[in-house]
Amino acid sequence: MGDMRQGCVNTSHPSLRPEGSPRGTSKRGGYPRKIDGFGLIEQIVALIILAVLAAAAVPSFANMLDRQELNAAQNDYITAVLHARYLAVNDQVRIVFCPSSDGLTCNSNNAWSDGWLIGRDPSNKGQPDGVPLYVGGKYSRRLNIVGSGSRRSVRFQPDGTVGNSNQTLTICLRNDASRALSVVIARRGRVRGEVAKAADAARCAGTD
Repeated sequence: MGDMRQGCVNTSHPSLRPEGSPRGTSKRGGYPRKIDGFGLIEQIVALIILAVLAAAAVPSFANMLDRQELNAAQNDYITAVLHARYLAVNDQVRIVFCPSSDGLTCNSNNAWSDGWLIGRDPSNKGQPDGVPLYVGGKYSRRLNIVGSGSRRSVRFQPDGTVGNSNQTLTICLRNDASRALSVVIARRGRVRGEVAKAADAARCAGTD
C-alpha cells in the first residue's frame, strides 16, 4: 500500500505535470480549452482604428501650432512696441519702430513679415540714426504681418505719444483670415493685443 502512494503523481499542479502533457490547454469535461488572445483580424481592426484616430488628430495638432505661432508673433510685437516707447520716454529722444528686411534700415513699405528694428531718430526722418538698437521679428513664411494704411513706421516722441491717429499691425496666416490677430498702438502710446477686425484680417490674408 505504501508503495502505491509513492508511485502516484499529482498532475493537477503545473510543476508536477508529467513530461509530454500539453501546455496551454486544460480538459474540462474532456474538451481542450483555447487560450484567449488577439488574432490577425483583431490586429487589423485595431490598426485601422488607430489610423482613423491619427488622421483626425493631425488637423487639430496643425491648428494648435498655427495658433501658437500667431500668439507668439503678437506677443513679440507688443513687447517690442512697449520697449520702443520706454526708450523714447527714458532717453528723451525720438524712437522709430519700423519693418526692416536687412536689420539696418526701415523698409519703404508697411510689410512687417521680414522683421523689424528699433532705432534712435532724433531728426524724425523715419530711419534709424546709425546702427539700430534692436532687431527682431523673423518668423516662418506662413505668417503675414502688415501695417495699417500708408504708415511705414511707428515713431515715438519723447513724451511717449505716436502722432494723431492709432496704428495697427495685423498678423495672419497667408490666405487665411479666420484667425488673424492685431497689435493696436493708440495715439498716446498705449498698446494692446486683440482679435483682428474682419477688414484688416482680409487685407492681411490677401497681401503677398
